[in-house]
Amino acid sequence: MENKKCTDINILSYFASLRHDSERKCPYCGCTHTVLYGKYNDKQRYICKSCKKTLNDFTNTPIARTHFPEKWEAFIKCTIEGLSLKAAAREIGVSYVTLFYWRHKLLSALKMVKQNKMQGKFELENFFLKFSRKGQKGIEHDEKRVHDQSVSYINISNNKVCVITALDSHKNIYSRAVGTERMNAMDMENYIGKILNKNKQAVSRPKSFFAMFFKRKKIREINKYLDNSSEAVKYRCDCMEWMYRFRGVATKYLNNYLSLFKFLKNVNFNNILSAINKFIEEISKINIQNTYINMRNAEVSFN
Repeated sequence: MENKKCTDINILSYFASLRHDSERKCPYCGCTHTVLYGKYNDKQRYICKSCKKTLNDFTNTPIARTHFPEKWEAFIKCTIEGLSLKAAAREIGVSYVTLFYWRHKLLSALKMVKQNKMQGKFELENFFLKFSRKGQKGIEHDEKRVHDQSVSYINISNNKVCVITALDSHKNIYSRAVGTERMNAMDMENYIGKILNKNKQAVSRPKSFFAMFFKRKKIREINKYLDNSSEAVKYRCDCMEWMYRFRGVATKYLNNYLSLFKFLKNVNFNNILSAINKFIEEISKINIQNTYINMRNAEVSFN
């Protein structure tokens, strides 16, 4: 199937052309033997000859089981431009509660996009944010309203969430909340080791678990002190400033927002249509089964 831009055709057709660029695969078992199986709500359905499950072009995508498909392009535009949910609701004409779930269906898929490996010299730092249960019922008022920009570099309690950030000179970025405890060398291997690509030089803060990790990987620290001119520190400051607009982010959604900010760092805001295309391209091949219920009932997870 020939790929087109969503400026040429509507967003749903563009999404489908990317998702099934060569052949239609069953999102449940991966089989390529699917046949027509009638229509439902004017959408073509198919049946997999292997697992016998029915599907359409949007099964197991963020767009699946949502109303107002014609509103999705406008909502992605609002998301990229940083509009609040209420502002986006006024712009699009959809309830802000509905848009909340749309946002996290999109961001959950964006979070699953394959991570690029670091190339050459890279900068690495971690910091701790206050744990937030924003939106959860039955908690203390002062615990719920966490929207300050408090950042620490040493975890003084389990009420902090560790965020690790790595950047290289090729605009590859890794940014992820990894847990509520201070990281050790084995944790670093699990999170950072898999994104390295024969890297031999690093810049970081003078922390023991970084030193042990670098020693194991035979990486030379060329500067143990990240300063305000370093890309990692600039990235963290920009991220905190950007995140402050949300007046607090629930910890269970923190990685969703970190993934969005990582995407936005490489967006050309002078060409929003190109940014929308890029966003759709990023998430088009991701299989995800989020429903409103499991998003609402989700527990904190750093996977």
